[in-house]
Amino acid sequence: MVMSRRSLFWVVSGLVLALAAFLGVIAVSWGAVGGGLSGHGWIAYGLGSFVTLALTLGLMMLSFHSARSGHDEAADQAHDDPSRPRD
Repeated sequence: MVMSRRSLFWVVSGLVLALAAFLGVIAVSWGAVGGGLSGHGWIAYGLGSFVTLALTLGLMMLSFHSARSGHDEAADQAHDDPSRPRD
C-alpha cells in the first residue's frame, strides 16, 4: 500500500489537529489546578512535541521505505557474503 500525497496530507493534518487539541486540554487542566506556564513555555512545549512527532514520522517512513525498496536484503546479503574478507 503506497500512501498518496493527498492521504499523507490528511494524516499529517489530523496529527497536527490532535496535537493542538491535546495541548489545549493540557492548558485548560493545567490552569484549573493553579499551575502556570508562560507563553514562551507553551511555545517551547508545542514545538518540542511537534519536532518529536515529525522525527518519529520521518524515521518510520524511512524504515518502511528501506524495507520495501530492498535495501535491508541487500545489506543482509553483503553481510553474509562468504567471499567477503573477515576482519
